[in-house]
Amino acid sequence: MPLTKRVEVLFDPDHYRTIERLARSEGKTVGALVRKAVEQQYLKPALELRKAAVRDLLDMKSDMTWEEAKEIIEKNPGRRLDTV
Repeated sequence: MPLTKRVEVLFDPDHYRTIERLARSEGKTVGALVRKAVEQQYLKPALELRKAAVRDLLDMKSDMTWEEAKEIIEKNPGRRLDTV
């Protein structure tokens, strides 16, 4: 995906030198290192949580059919199915 948004981040000089050294040692730019850190810290956990939620849903056992669940969801948005 093309990078189209710009963010300005200010670091104190010591932190910037450390980040710059790390980036150089990995053959990356400071920007690439910061993007990777943001992805690992904030974006990837959200994706992992969503995947876990889908796995939990797929593992659920129920006597309710999909049609019954769909009808409840459509008539009562936000209502938990396990309270029906």
